[in-house]
Amino acid sequence: MKHVIARKINEAIKQLQSQHIWSEIQMLQVEVDYSQHREHGDYASSIAMKLAKVLKRNPLDICEELKNHINMEGLSKIEVVAPGFINFFINEEFLDGGIRYLLEENDNYGKNKTGLKEDGSQKKYMVEFLSANPTGPLHLGNGRGGFAGDVIVRVLRASGYDVTAEYIINDYGSQTDTLAESVLRRYLQKQGIKIDYPEDLYQGEYIKELADELELKDVPIGSTDAMAQMRTEVKEWALKEMIDRIKNLVENQLDIKYDVWKSEKSLYTDDNLARVTSFLEERNLIYTSEGAQFFRSSKYGDDKDRVIIRANGEPTYFYSDILYLIEKFEDRKFDHWIWLLGADHHGYKPRMEAALEALNHKGKMDIIFVQLVRLIFNGKELKMSKRKGAFVTLEELVGEVGLDVVRWFFLMHEPNTHMDFDLNLAREQSEKNPVYSVQYAHARICSILKKVDGSKNTQIKFTNIAEEELAKILFKLPEIVEDVSQDYQVHKLPQYAMEVARAFHKFYNTSRVIDEEEVNYSRLQLAQATKIVLFNTLSLMGISAPESM
Repeated sequence: MKHVIARKINEAIKQLQSQHIWSEIQMLQVEVDYSQHREHGDYASSIAMKLAKVLKRNPLDICEELKNHINMEGLSKIEVVAPGFINFFINEEFLDGGIRYLLEENDNYGKNKTGLKEDGSQKKYMVEFLSANPTGPLHLGNGRGGFAGDVIVRVLRASGYDVTAEYIINDYGSQTDTLAESVLRRYLQKQGIKIDYPEDLYQGEYIKELADELELKDVPIGSTDAMAQMRTEVKEWALKEMIDRIKNLVENQLDIKYDVWKSEKSLYTDDNLARVTSFLEERNLIYTSEGAQFFRSSKYGDDKDRVIIRANGEPTYFYSDILYLIEKFEDRKFDHWIWLLGADHHGYKPRMEAALEALNHKGKMDIIFVQLVRLIFNGKELKMSKRKGAFVTLEELVGEVGLDVVRWFFLMHEPNTHMDFDLNLAREQSEKNPVYSVQYAHARICSILKKVDGSKNTQIKFTNIAEEELAKILFKLPEIVEDVSQDYQVHKLPQYAMEVARAFHKFYNTSRVIDEEEVNYSRLQLAQATKIVLFNTLSLMGISAPESM
């Protein structure tokens, strides 16, 4: 409806110009918002205050002229309010038609076509998220970014985009050597060989588990070459084992599906390195200083040039990023890239924006920073330290409270804000727990529908405020899906689901669908529409919609 009203306003502006009541002006973007209070209507626009600055006129006069030229179809009333708002009230005919449309759309309700280009082809997007180092179990922060990224992928696909969900496996660099050394030393200790275990190696039960599973034919202590070969063998085995564990957890337990698991190591082929070096040199983007190679990122807004190849010949993480950027946009031809990163990576943004601009792909990246998570139990924070091996893994948390609850709790806060995961609330099987409340609303509707043999397509009559308010809330889903596809604020979905559940519970308590075995088919259709909206919203969040609880 926001789009419908915006279109009505634009049509009124064009009429006023064609009738020479207004002078020709450049069209402004018309913004329509939900009204905060019922007495102020259903929707409101402040376009008159924008127009007042251009037309040099009183915004209230502009409101009145717009009001007189707006098509009233679907509207019961338009009000003008100081200092320059136009409030819109939708009528029952529109509500009835909207519910009928919703029921017809069913599983497709909420989908939109914002991901289509003018020629009808799909915009091609990559969403890269989670991508944790395969050197330890996934922690709570990984889960928060993983679920947010997964929902962004689901929403973009529902909006018509061609989306590739991608996980970059960090299998290139010194961290993989540290993993191998950690496992090897624990293994040697297990074999009774006296060897120290420095504090800078990885700690935790998972290292001991890997050491227990490791099988080596012999341990050639004293032979330098043989030990080097053994370290290589352990590195390959431990890395593969950790990657397999992550894949299994992500796909089978967290229900996050990736289209591509991309090896960072695969970027470093001889042909690729030669091609990229030539690409950068031709554009004068790199230079050598004190034996190291630098990328000219300061030329494009970064605070300094960045090392891409160290003096010892080792590439930096930024070099991998540049290799990956060229592959994304030059080879795979993505239109846009969405990247979810931990809060400790804020410094990446200026250098990556500089690299994109240097490569002639400015503006094709959105970075979403995902803040840390505190686990709260009995009002106190559970301290976690990966170095000391004392931390709650994502797998443990899902096992404790269930995937639906973990997903919901991580999604209910804006990604770039700190959040507390209240373990006590997550365990609650009551309406205090938001995911329980929403799922219960869906199950309650299913229970009603099971008692009715079929449905009748009757006119929907609104006999009280609870029915009317529920219908209006149901119409918001397509607008919210479109909003999330543009701003990636996934927390809007659980907030909306809660709004729907509250409105339905109020409707249920005031409007009997079945009264003394007599079915009110108008209310039944409203209940069916609510079920569709709850199911589709929960599906976008990757959360189940149970039919009984």
